[in-house]
Amino acid sequence: MFQLLHDTKIDFMGKRRLWLAISLSLILISSVILGVKGIRRGIEFEGGAQVQLQYTSTPDVGAVRDALAKDGFAGALVTTIGKPEEHEIYVRVPLVKGAKDQDLAPQVVAALKTAQGSDAFVVRSQFYIGPTIGKELVRKALGAILGSMAGMLVYIWIRFQFQWGLAAVIAIAHDTIITLGLFSLFDFEMSLPVVAAFLTLVGYSVNDTVVIFDRIRENLRAKGGSVAGLPELINASMNQTLSRTILTSLLTWIVCVFLFALGGPALRDFSFVLVVGIIVGSYSTIYIASPFLVVWHEWLAAREKSQAAALPPKAVAKKVRAGKA
Repeated sequence: MFQLLHDTKIDFMGKRRLWLAISLSLILISSVILGVKGIRRGIEFEGGAQVQLQYTSTPDVGAVRDALAKDGFAGALVTTIGKPEEHEIYVRVPLVKGAKDQDLAPQVVAALKTAQGSDAFVVRSQFYIGPTIGKELVRKALGAILGSMAGMLVYIWIRFQFQWGLAAVIAIAHDTIITLGLFSLFDFEMSLPVVAAFLTLVGYSVNDTVVIFDRIRENLRAKGGSVAGLPELINASMNQTLSRTILTSLLTWIVCVFLFALGGPALRDFSFVLVVGIIVGSYSTIYIASPFLVVWHEWLAAREKSQAAALPPKAVAKKVRAGKA
C-alpha cells in the first residue's frame, strides 16, 4: 500500500491537555457565535418558494433578481442551472415576514411575467413550503443528527467498549459545534442539503476514528490487554495509521474545495460544511477521541487509588491477593 509517511514518531499524546484546552476554547467561542448570530435558515425551515424556469434565450440573472426585489421579494437567490444552452434558472424566495400562509410560487412567476413578458420563459417546476412544515423539518433535522450520534455510540460500544463510543461521540459533537460556529460566522444558509452535509461529516469523522481505534485494539491485544503505557501505545497506533489518515482526508478535502470554488451558489453552503468539517474531523480524531481514552483510564486509575487509600490495610492486602488469584 502506498505510504505518504514512513516510521513517524510524533508524540501526539504528550500535549494532550493543551489540545483539549484549545478544543474547549474553540467550542466556547463557537457557542458564543451561535448564541449571538444564530443560524440563517433556508426556505425549507423558514418557509418560501422554489421555482425552476426555462427561458427562450440566455437569461439575465441580475435582471431577474432586480425584478423580484422590486416586487417585494428581497433576498431571492437566483442562479443558472443545467447546460448553458438550455437557458434554465433556479429561484429561491424566502417567506415574506408578516405574509399569510399562502403559496408564493405563483406570485414569483407572476412578478417575473409582468417584468419580462409572459413569453420570456416557461415554468419547469415550482413548489412552496409553509412555515408550519418548516418547523416540522427543523425537528426532523435535529432528530436525524442526534439519532445518528446515538447510533454511532451504540455501534462503537458493541464493537469496542462504551468509553470508546463515548469518545467518538464527544469528537463528533466537537466537530459539529465548531463547524456550526464557522457556518454562522460566515453567514451561510442552513438547508436540507446542508443537514445532509453534517450527517456526512458525522459518518466521515467516525470512520476515521474507528480506523485508529482498530489499530489501538490490535496493539492492546498484542500486549495482552494491559493498559499500562496507554499514551505510548496510542502514539504508536496513530503514527502507524497517520499516512492513511492524511491521504484519505487530503484527497477528500481537495475535492470539496473544488466543489466549494466551482459549484456555484447552490452548492456553496453544502461544500463549506465539508471543507471545514474534514479538517476539524481529522483533528478531533487525533486530539479529541484518542486523548479521551487516556484521560478516562487516568481517571479510573486515580479513583481506584483513592478507594484503596480509604480501605484498611488488611482489606487492601486481601484485595491485592484476590487480584493476583
